[in-house]
Amino acid sequence: MSSETRKISVQRLNKFFTVQDARKQVLHNINFEVDAGEFICLLGSSGCGKSTILNLISGLDKEYSGEIRIDGVPRAQSSAHLSYLFQEPRLLPWLTVEKNIHFALQAAGVPAAEWPERTGHYLGMVNLSGSERHYIHQLSGGMQHRVAIARAFSVNPDILLMDEPFGALDELTARDIRANLLELWQRDRKTVLFVTHNTLEATYMADRILMMSANPGKIDTVEQVRLSRPRQYESDELFFMHKEVISQFVAISGKPA
Repeated sequence: MSSETRKISVQRLNKFFTVQDARKQVLHNINFEVDAGEFICLLGSSGCGKSTILNLISGLDKEYSGEIRIDGVPRAQSSAHLSYLFQEPRLLPWLTVEKNIHFALQAAGVPAAEWPERTGHYLGMVNLSGSERHYIHQLSGGMQHRVAIARAFSVNPDILLMDEPFGALDELTARDIRANLLELWQRDRKTVLFVTHNTLEATYMADRILMMSANPGKIDTVEQVRLSRPRQYESDELFFMHKEVISQFVAISGKPA
């Protein structure tokens, strides 16, 4: 991996929490690197520290030992623009769809003259053209997640962090939204770090899968996903690749995924 293309570098990362006066290690010696434009999945069972890694990279949590670098500089000194998608869409219910996106654009310092074009473009990319004036309660759960994706891409982030954003959706809806996300990603080639416990989701989406074990959380295996894009859920290639991934993951986690 070339240092010139490296977007994220995590070295010797350790994290402790204090629980009832006891010090508990939740991350142990985490090491990985992400190239610019890569789509990386952190795959692990609940409680292994996947979300904690995103919080540390995002700067939401600043207490750790080790090193996090973005574009070659320490996280605290980086000027990189990050977008973070959580498990819930976290939209503002008192604003319309377009106003939710405008709010994010304003916070990112995007000139107001660009808001209509960006809003229309990214809502169109997630198949929500015509929903600009709808309020959030008028949208289905899947539509709300699409708005959150459009909002995240509209601010032109350098890095997109995603914490199990489709975990609460039914599988058919999630498949549709994953396809939307990948279409956006393949056009813009943002660097994506995506947390999931779903082995099929990771196999379908990722360039590489970092498989984590727990207690404390550590990266056990790195799997290169050797599949061309775009990928099809019904393809033999995806079936056999997923079979390989799930076999490794069950061995790591010690229980079915």
